[in-house]
Amino acid sequence: MQPHIFSYFAAVGLVVGLAAPVFAEEQPLLLAQLGTKVEQRLTKDQAVALATKVKQGVVRKASLEKRDNQVVWEVAIEEGNRNVSFVRIDPKSGNIIATVDNVVGK
Repeated sequence: MQPHIFSYFAAVGLVVGLAAPVFAEEQPLLLAQLGTKVEQRLTKDQAVALATKVKQGVVRKASLEKRDNQVVWEVAIEEGNRNVSFVRIDPKSGNIIATVDNVVGK
């Protein structure tokens, strides 16, 4: 019975170890690994710089997200009074795709 327990834990460890990059925010190729081709020319810092030109406030998060079947940089900016806006930017062209305003408490 002992070898089966070891095999089980080894298999779980392998799965968790391979899945770890999925949860890392700095892994832009992850979405490509999941079946979406991402041609990213815009870095996270560049996306934040573009977003803060559109919305003023404190940047709370910037990550690659899949929205409306499209991969975008999504930058969350707290504007005050806990109002959070999201600026969505095309990672290839650097164009602002959309802004979602005043999402309270996110």
